[in-house]
Amino acid sequence: MGLWEGLKRGTKAFVESLASGPEPQSYLAGGLKVACPHCRGELFHQGYALRNTRGKTLAGLDWADGGATTLACDRCGLIQWFGREPQRVEAKPERDRDWSEP
Repeated sequence: MGLWEGLKRGTKAFVESLASGPEPQSYLAGGLKVACPHCRGELFHQGYALRNTRGKTLAGLDWADGGATTLACDRCGLIQWFGREPQRVEAKPERDRDWSEP
């Protein structure tokens, strides 16, 4: 990914994060609903991160590395990384959370 492509993706992620607001969303990845492997939560906050490699970091070219979409669980905070951007889906209204339930 070149510099221009990286700037476009970063700008897109920033604008989408402003549009989606702080409300967590449900996602599909590979045709399956994303669920937290730790607490089984199904609502996530989306983010974007760079995947660094040693060679490009050594050369000072971190910006040239590819990126990944991150989903942080709204319930426990566990972060999952995705090489392909997951699809956002309409979340069903969740009943009041009882943190003692799994």
